[in-house]
Amino acid sequence: MHESALARFRSEIRHFYVVTVANIVFAALVMAFGISVIVGEAGSMYETFSTAQYVIYSPVVLFVALVAVLTGLRWILTSIGVFEGIEAIKDDLDGMGGEVPDEALTRLIVSVLAHYRDNRATIRTMILVCTLGGVCSFFLGVAVSLEHLSVSPDGIAFTINNYLVIPSLLTLCVALVSLASSYYFSRFAKVWDERLDEIMESEALLKETLELDRR
Repeated sequence: MHESALARFRSEIRHFYVVTVANIVFAALVMAFGISVIVGEAGSMYETFSTAQYVIYSPVVLFVALVAVLTGLRWILTSIGVFEGIEAIKDDLDGMGGEVPDEALTRLIVSVLAHYRDNRATIRTMILVCTLGGVCSFFLGVAVSLEHLSVSPDGIAFTINNYLVIPSLLTLCVALVSLASSYYFSRFAKVWDERLDEIMESEALLKETLELDRR
């Protein structure tokens, strides 16, 4: 019984860890994309105002890119806060090796539940971000590897760029890991929600009982 609980707990921590890391990576990519667009738009604006030649730039695109940078930065900071908490628990668990006493396992479970309770809304958003990021990475990996694609009544024909196979495979691996981790972690989060609800019900019942005893 102890071994099965320990194995499940290790799986929960592992997927929790991957989800937080994936969120940091996706947020960094969003921020990097926004910065690249801002640099391009700023260059166009500079050429427009410094030369007689008019270069097309879009204030709307510049605003969206700025929002992407600020959103990415904020989400990185938020994800890091959650990451530091789960990393400490993971390091504590890994430091115990293969043998984890019942008391230590109980303490780690309580620590995870407390960390999850304090960041429940953020973690739910992290699961969504990880899922959407995984889907986008999957389609990006497929699109990058394709050199030509045509769809006709006779069927689908495509050719693959051999030079981009390895980068696309890496992107697909990232996507699959993100999707798998977000799927399993969402299942764990549902269980944790049930655990917290049971704890809250027990606390409410205990409080009600103590109030009745005082009367």
